[in-house]
Amino acid sequence: MYSIRLHLELDEESGVYTVTSLDVPGLVTEGSTPDEIARNAQEALDGLLEVWADLGMEIPPALQNARNRHIQTVDLLVAA
Repeated sequence: MYSIRLHLELDEESGVYTVTSLDVPGLVTEGSTPDEIARNAQEALDGLLEVWADLGMEIPPALQNARNRHIQTVDLLVAA
């Protein structure tokens, strides 16, 4: 298992959060609820892992241990 930090920025007009991560460069997604954010972040992460593998790129250090153990989770902290 691994832990990545997610940065959430609320668009107050739409109520949608833009989600990025310093731990995973290139991870950008959106969501309006904690469940949607977690689901979309996982989908974005899965897509990035696939692209990196196809291009022969090394994955970020925050994900390397998880990749070796085939476990993928995202810790999520949401301020209400």
